[in-house]
Amino acid sequence: MIPLPELSLRWRDSLRRVQATRLIVIPCLTGALTGAATIAFVELINLVQWLAIGSTNWPLRVVPHLHWLHVLLVPAVGGLIVGPLVHFLAPEAEGHGVPEVIEAVMLRGGRIRRRVATVKSLASALTIGTGGSVGREGPVVQIGAGVGSSIGQVLRLPAEQLKTLTACGAAGGIAAVFNAPIAGAFFALEVITGNFAMPTFSPVILSSVLATVVSRAYFGDHPAFIVQPYQLESVFEIAAYLGLGVVCGVVGVAFIWTMDTFESLAPRTGIPKTWRPAAGGLVLGVLLVFLPNLYGVGYATMDAALSDALSWRLLALLVPMKIIATSLTLASGGSGGVFLPSLYIGSVAGGLYGVAVHTLLPHLSAGSGAYALVGMAGVLAAATQSPITALLLLLEVSGDYKIVLPVMIVVTVASVVGRACKQDSLYTLKLSRQGLALHRREDVIMKTHTVSEVMRPAADVLQDNATFADTLRFFLDHEAVRVYVVDAEHRLLGAISIHDIKDPEVQTLGPVVLARDVAEPNLMHVAPGDTLANCMEQFVLSTSDELPVVDAQRHLVGVVSRREVLGVYSSELLRHEFLGIAAEANDAGGAVREQVRFTRGLTIARTPPPAFLIGRSLREANLRVIYNLTVVAIRRATNGEDQLPDPEVSLAATDELVIVGKPADIERLQRATRSPAI
Repeated sequence: MIPLPELSLRWRDSLRRVQATRLIVIPCLTGALTGAATIAFVELINLVQWLAIGSTNWPLRVVPHLHWLHVLLVPAVGGLIVGPLVHFLAPEAEGHGVPEVIEAVMLRGGRIRRRVATVKSLASALTIGTGGSVGREGPVVQIGAGVGSSIGQVLRLPAEQLKTLTACGAAGGIAAVFNAPIAGAFFALEVITGNFAMPTFSPVILSSVLATVVSRAYFGDHPAFIVQPYQLESVFEIAAYLGLGVVCGVVGVAFIWTMDTFESLAPRTGIPKTWRPAAGGLVLGVLLVFLPNLYGVGYATMDAALSDALSWRLLALLVPMKIIATSLTLASGGSGGVFLPSLYIGSVAGGLYGVAVHTLLPHLSAGSGAYALVGMAGVLAAATQSPITALLLLLEVSGDYKIVLPVMIVVTVASVVGRACKQDSLYTLKLSRQGLALHRREDVIMKTHTVSEVMRPAADVLQDNATFADTLRFFLDHEAVRVYVVDAEHRLLGAISIHDIKDPEVQTLGPVVLARDVAEPNLMHVAPGDTLANCMEQFVLSTSDELPVVDAQRHLVGVVSRREVLGVYSSELLRHEFLGIAAEANDAGGAVREQVRFTRGLTIARTPPPAFLIGRSLREANLRVIYNLTVVAIRRATNGEDQLPDPEVSLAATDELVIVGKPADIERLQRATRSPAI
């Protein structure tokens, strides 16, 4: 007969295998649905463009032959529809979409409202089809992420799996629109999650592959751009590509700066938000009358730059004008991406640089098309700070490995220059304005968790009509330092500290004094939905180590302490730093099954709870004091996921503790685990 502990272990392993299967099937479904959604989105753009200019051909072949008044008004008409559509139905569909996806993954556990995908599709199709100088990839990222998030929410997946599924949808969107499954997967890993660990890597890859399969079945297996075969003409050309890297870095920073400036100035114009896209569209229409190359996505112009078919004067004009047109479209409230505009700007900037190099060194350098091709990756890497995605995308769209050395050089140099000049990318500008610094892990942690996750019930509470004697007795019986005063409906009126009771004047008037007369009404407080970052700001302004938690009606719903907030921060920091690393380490008793050794003598380990802890809480066990160990997570048998430890919840024999401490202290706990109850 199999012992009960071993049977429990086998059951948990089987459960994890089932979950692994779900993380294969569900990402594949997400990828397939994202591929289908991408097809529908592209066809919707074609429909809007046909209604706007009477053709689904590349706009550059049609717009120059239209009446100038038609070209002038089409973007404004599109803006008239987009403004109210986005403002009233889904404000998060405004802009290029990727920051909203990053925010959803980082702060909201991957949750995206289900209507976002639909509104984003309509708004972006209207913007692009009527001439908005933006790309298709930002919308498909948000559409795909919305598909993945909706599937995860319907299946009620845990937060970590929901975030992975959201990234799967984003990967599928890029893969489907560019016919580039590798670049799509690495875009999601590099930009959306910043996590290349296997639990995220495998589902994202599967989703990207399935989205590409679906899109190829409809569009065919065609490259996103028409690329001529290029290669290094001489080793001396390496120096020219180093210079191109610097140029791409500077152009990328100029794009970021212009976008930031336009988005900062837009609210100051005084134009209502619902009318802003129409106003921006009217200004864009003026630009399109004189420069039709700015209409829509711009594939025709990019192909011409890659084929050496544009004059240096036009290339020089298109570099700043495309930056202005894209920034204007998005800052005014249009919906579209910045990924393709970055490629567009890179192609014309690289082509212009290539003309200069080939003029100076005609026998030692390739034509300007080669520099346009490599420049696409350079500006994309600098503007979005995603060098891996830029490198892989260019290799996939060109299908030529001979260009890899110049691409690696330019992408690396452009990324370094871009990072040195500007901390934010096009994707993080909006988040930085909201006070979220993604490069600061503590900022992300404190804004990811809310007060409701760490607050506890308020134990020290008095009714407002309590007499002085009742108040004094409460302090004597409970050894409290402060007590909260509430009315009959449990609304917070204030707090009484033990020092208030000691006041001679209060003691003199004791028989006629009620609790509400002594309570201090001006208390710092927080709401359950406040982030821990907001909570810490209140602690900075307060002299107390505890804050009351009140709802919108000022009902006292709990209290939160500074120690509990910092405890969440410490646990999350350790979890992000350490729990993603796993290795096998078996001891004689098999109690510790996964263990990783770190510097300064620290070890992280998984172990069942000791016998004396079964049925008790972590607060009662006080492992930090007795064993000098910190419990950073608990894995429950019910779902197999690592969760933040709740100090008040009793532990079961099937749980696993994830602990950090010195090896000797962990061994002491192991001995307690293997021994009878203490």
